[in-house]
Amino acid sequence: MQNTGINHAEAFSQEVFHCGTCNRDFEARIVTWVDVSRTPQIKQQLLRWEFNIVHCPRCGFRNFAETPFFYEDFEEGLLVAVFPRIPDDRGVLEASIREKYGYYPLLEFFYDMAQIWTLLYLQEHYKVNKNLRSLSQLGSGEKRVLQIMKFLKEDPMMIEIREKLTESFFGDASEDDLMDLLARAIYKLEGMLPWPMDRRCLCGGDLTKGFKCCGKSVVLDDHDKLLTRQYIIYCPDCLEPLAGASCESCGRVYTWKLGTVPYHEKRKKPRSGQTAKTGETPNILKSDQAES
Repeated sequence: MQNTGINHAEAFSQEVFHCGTCNRDFEARIVTWVDVSRTPQIKQQLLRWEFNIVHCPRCGFRNFAETPFFYEDFEEGLLVAVFPRIPDDRGVLEASIREKYGYYPLLEFFYDMAQIWTLLYLQEHYKVNKNLRSLSQLGSGEKRVLQIMKFLKEDPMMIEIREKLTESFFGDASEDDLMDLLARAIYKLEGMLPWPMDRRCLCGGDLTKGFKCCGKSVVLDDHDKLLTRQYIIYCPDCLEPLAGASCESCGRVYTWKLGTVPYHEKRKKPRSGQTAKTGETPNILKSDQAES
């Protein structure tokens, strides 16, 4: 990584690339450091797979530069060294970067572009989805970022996301398939539970009490046999798509987007005066297909 600058919104490097189509070398300028808190348009470029795309001046072939870069989010205190593939000297390289930039509150290494894409997707999703934020058990700021990073680097579901992203990029998978997978990733990240067909929480609470929208209870009786990951119940008044609910007693959140189970083994309710796990007010889980 060359020409990196901590106090700049962007830094660039002139590199030589080889075109596999016309078999010629050419030069192109690429981004080696970007602070997305001051260049928010870069987020959209990364989400659209348009970041660091190089063009062969002879035949016009476009391709991803596959060049390492630093992704900084100054507002989050985050610095990610992004490598499109694992380098041979990974250990030495990581040690060098930590020695030079270890003062960042959060310093991470990605060796897969799917990781940076998913990070951006999750950050933007929490930003625009008020319902998800109200139900979230991850907190906000650094606490949420740390949990997301753990998911990106350790959870086996990232293998599925990488494969679905690749399929979507080449037109072999629909956007709906990708969004469904990402929705399930969020539910898993949040520690949400499969929907119990007996409508009872682990604490024994009645989940139908919290299944409301527009101030009215939404009847589940006609839907039980249809509840699947693809099935959505709509509020009869505002037509908001719903996908589960939280327990009034303990705050646990349940969604059939993670599948259904006959029941969950009951646990004792909190003693009187204890604070509910996610707050006193019950919430209804709205489908991620509708953003607030």
